[in-house]
Amino acid sequence: MGENQNKRKINFSWVQACWIVIAINLLCGAIFAFVSHDMDLVALAEPLGFVMLLAGIINIFVCFCKSRIIHGSRWLIADGLTAILLSLFPLFNQMILPVMIPLFFGAWELFSGILKVLDSTELKTEKIECWIGFAFIGFVELLSGTLSMVKPIDDLVGINTVIATIFLVQSCGFFLKATMYKYLIK
Repeated sequence: MGENQNKRKINFSWVQACWIVIAINLLCGAIFAFVSHDMDLVALAEPLGFVMLLAGIINIFVCFCKSRIIHGSRWLIADGLTAILLSLFPLFNQMILPVMIPLFFGAWELFSGILKVLDSTELKTEKIECWIGFAFIGFVELLSGTLSMVKPIDDLVGINTVIATIFLVQSCGFFLKATMYKYLIK
Protein backbone atom coordinates (compact mmCIF):
# COMPACT_ATOMS: atom_id res chain seq x y z
CA MET A 1 0.00 0.00 0.00
CA GLY A 2 2.82 2.41 0.86
CA GLU A 3 4.50 1.82 -2.51
CA ASN A 4 1.23 2.55 -4.31
CA GLN A 5 0.86 5.83 -2.39
CA ASN A 6 4.42 6.80 -3.32
CA LYS A 7 3.60 6.23 -6.98
CA ARG A 8 0.67 8.61 -6.66
CA LYS A 9 2.93 11.34 -5.25
CA ILE A 10 4.72 11.61 -8.58
CA ASN A 11 6.17 14.99 -9.38
CA PHE A 12 5.37 16.65 -12.65
CA SER A 13 6.45 14.23 -15.40
CA TRP A 14 7.36 14.51 -19.06
CA VAL A 15 4.08 12.78 -19.95
CA GLN A 16 2.11 15.53 -18.24
CA ALA A 17 4.28 18.12 -20.00
CA CYS A 18 3.54 16.55 -23.39
CA TRP A 19 -0.20 16.46 -22.71
CA ILE A 20 -0.20 20.06 -21.49
CA VAL A 21 1.71 21.21 -24.59
CA ILE A 22 -0.87 19.47 -26.78
CA ALA A 23 -3.73 20.91 -24.70
CA ILE A 24 -2.33 24.41 -25.15
CA ASN A 25 -1.88 23.82 -28.91
CA LEU A 26 -5.46 22.56 -29.16
CA LEU A 27 -6.68 25.57 -27.18
CA CYS A 28 -4.75 27.88 -29.53
CA GLY A 29 -6.32 26.00 -32.44
CA ALA A 30 -9.76 26.58 -30.93
CA ILE A 31 -9.07 30.30 -30.56
CA PHE A 32 -7.63 30.43 -34.08
CA ALA A 33 -10.72 28.74 -35.53
CA PHE A 34 -13.07 30.97 -33.54
CA VAL A 35 -11.46 34.28 -34.54
CA SER A 36 -10.92 33.25 -38.19
CA HIS A 37 -14.48 33.67 -39.39
CA ASP A 38 -13.34 35.46 -42.54
CA MET A 39 -10.66 32.90 -43.37
CA ASP A 40 -11.23 30.20 -45.97
CA LEU A 41 -11.89 26.89 -44.22
CA VAL A 42 -9.49 25.03 -46.50
CA ALA A 43 -6.65 27.33 -45.37
CA LEU A 44 -7.77 26.88 -41.76
CA ALA A 45 -7.76 23.09 -42.07
CA GLU A 46 -4.03 22.71 -42.57
CA PRO A 47 -2.76 24.23 -39.27
CA LEU A 48 -5.59 22.57 -37.34
CA GLY A 49 -4.80 19.26 -39.04
CA PHE A 50 -1.19 19.67 -37.93
CA VAL A 51 -2.25 20.15 -34.30
CA MET A 52 -4.46 17.08 -34.62
CA LEU A 53 -1.52 15.09 -36.05
CA LEU A 54 0.69 16.25 -33.19
CA ALA A 55 -1.92 15.13 -30.64
CA GLY A 56 -2.00 11.68 -32.20
CA ILE A 57 1.78 11.37 -32.29
CA ILE A 58 2.07 12.37 -28.62
CA ASN A 59 -0.56 9.81 -27.57
CA ILE A 60 1.22 7.03 -29.45
CA PHE A 61 4.61 8.11 -28.09
CA VAL A 62 3.29 8.11 -24.52
CA CYS A 63 1.70 4.70 -25.07
CA PHE A 64 4.92 3.16 -26.37
CA CYS A 65 7.01 4.64 -23.56
CA LYS A 66 4.61 4.12 -20.65
CA SER A 67 2.27 1.30 -21.72
CA ARG A 68 3.26 -0.93 -18.81
CA ILE A 69 2.55 1.63 -16.10
CA ILE A 70 -0.48 3.59 -17.36
CA HIS A 71 -3.98 2.21 -16.91
CA GLY A 72 -5.85 2.18 -20.22
CA SER A 73 -2.78 2.75 -22.37
CA ARG A 74 -4.26 0.75 -25.26
CA TRP A 75 -6.95 3.42 -25.56
CA LEU A 76 -4.16 5.97 -26.00
CA ILE A 77 -2.80 4.14 -29.03
CA ALA A 78 -6.28 3.81 -30.52
CA ASP A 79 -6.93 7.53 -29.96
CA GLY A 80 -3.52 8.40 -31.38
CA LEU A 81 -3.98 6.30 -34.51
CA THR A 82 -7.42 7.77 -35.09
CA ALA A 83 -6.09 11.31 -34.76
CA ILE A 84 -3.16 10.63 -37.09
CA LEU A 85 -5.25 8.95 -39.77
CA LEU A 86 -8.01 11.57 -39.69
CA SER A 87 -5.49 14.44 -39.68
CA LEU A 88 -4.12 13.32 -43.05
CA PHE A 89 -7.27 14.48 -44.85
CA PRO A 90 -7.23 18.14 -43.78
CA LEU A 91 -3.42 18.22 -44.00
CA PHE A 92 -2.82 16.85 -47.46
CA ASN A 93 -6.08 17.04 -49.39
CA GLN A 94 -6.31 20.61 -50.69
CA MET A 95 -9.18 19.63 -52.99
CA ILE A 96 -11.41 19.04 -50.00
CA LEU A 97 -14.70 20.91 -49.86
CA PRO A 98 -15.05 23.31 -46.92
CA VAL A 99 -18.24 21.55 -45.82
CA MET A 100 -16.29 18.29 -45.36
CA ILE A 101 -13.70 19.74 -42.96
CA PRO A 102 -15.94 19.57 -39.86
CA LEU A 103 -16.66 15.94 -40.75
CA PHE A 104 -13.01 14.92 -40.17
CA PHE A 105 -12.67 16.92 -36.97
CA GLY A 106 -16.11 15.70 -35.81
CA ALA A 107 -15.19 12.07 -36.54
CA TRP A 108 -12.03 12.55 -34.48
CA GLU A 109 -14.14 13.95 -31.66
CA LEU A 110 -16.59 11.03 -31.87
CA PHE A 111 -13.88 8.36 -31.85
CA SER A 112 -12.05 10.12 -29.03
CA GLY A 113 -15.27 10.33 -27.01
CA ILE A 114 -16.05 6.66 -27.53
CA LEU A 115 -12.52 5.70 -26.48
CA LYS A 116 -12.66 7.87 -23.36
CA VAL A 117 -16.00 6.36 -22.33
CA LEU A 118 -14.57 2.85 -22.84
CA ASP A 119 -11.47 3.86 -20.90
CA SER A 120 -13.60 5.25 -18.07
CA THR A 121 -15.51 1.96 -17.72
CA GLU A 122 -12.20 0.11 -17.49
CA LEU A 123 -10.91 2.63 -14.92
CA LYS A 124 -14.12 2.24 -12.91
CA THR A 125 -13.76 -1.56 -12.95
CA GLU A 126 -10.19 -1.19 -11.70
CA LYS A 127 -11.41 1.26 -9.02
CA ILE A 128 -9.31 4.16 -10.31
CA GLU A 129 -10.54 7.42 -8.78
CA CYS A 130 -10.51 9.57 -11.92
CA TRP A 131 -12.88 7.42 -14.00
CA ILE A 132 -15.76 9.87 -13.68
CA GLY A 133 -13.71 12.69 -15.21
CA PHE A 134 -12.92 10.55 -18.23
CA ALA A 135 -16.56 9.50 -18.54
CA PHE A 136 -17.69 13.12 -18.40
CA ILE A 137 -15.22 14.41 -21.00
CA GLY A 138 -15.96 11.35 -23.16
CA PHE A 139 -19.69 12.11 -23.17
CA VAL A 140 -19.00 15.78 -23.90
CA GLU A 141 -16.81 14.70 -26.84
CA LEU A 142 -19.57 12.38 -28.07
CA LEU A 143 -22.09 15.20 -27.86
CA SER A 144 -19.91 17.80 -29.57
CA GLY A 145 -18.77 15.31 -32.23
CA THR A 146 -22.36 14.36 -32.99
CA LEU A 147 -23.56 17.96 -33.06
CA SER A 148 -20.70 18.95 -35.38
CA MET A 149 -22.21 16.70 -38.03
CA VAL A 150 -25.69 18.18 -37.80
CA LYS A 151 -26.16 20.69 -40.59
CA PRO A 152 -28.58 23.01 -38.71
CA ILE A 153 -25.96 23.42 -35.96
CA ASP A 154 -23.37 24.45 -38.56
CA ASP A 155 -25.85 26.93 -39.99
CA LEU A 156 -26.81 28.29 -36.57
CA VAL A 157 -23.36 28.91 -35.07
CA GLY A 158 -21.07 28.67 -38.10
CA ILE A 159 -18.59 26.01 -39.11
CA ASN A 160 -15.65 27.86 -37.54
CA THR A 161 -17.41 27.89 -34.16
CA VAL A 162 -18.15 24.17 -34.48
CA ILE A 163 -14.48 23.44 -35.19
CA ALA A 164 -13.41 25.75 -32.35
CA THR A 165 -15.70 23.85 -29.98
CA ILE A 166 -14.21 20.51 -31.05
CA PHE A 167 -10.69 21.77 -30.40
CA LEU A 168 -11.72 23.31 -27.07
CA VAL A 169 -13.24 20.02 -25.87
CA GLN A 170 -10.18 18.08 -27.06
CA SER A 171 -8.00 20.56 -25.17
CA CYS A 172 -10.01 19.91 -22.01
CA GLY A 173 -9.49 16.17 -22.50
CA PHE A 174 -5.71 16.58 -22.66
CA PHE A 175 -5.71 18.89 -19.62
CA LEU A 176 -7.74 16.22 -17.79
CA LYS A 177 -5.23 13.51 -18.72
CA ALA A 178 -2.36 15.69 -17.51
CA THR A 179 -4.00 16.49 -14.18
CA MET A 180 -5.17 12.92 -13.55
CA TYR A 181 -1.89 11.29 -14.58
CA LYS A 182 -0.97 10.40 -10.99
CA TYR A 183 -4.13 8.25 -10.75
CA LEU A 184 -3.42 6.49 -14.07
CA ILE A 185 -0.13 5.03 -12.86
CA LYS A 186 -0.35 1.30 -12.06
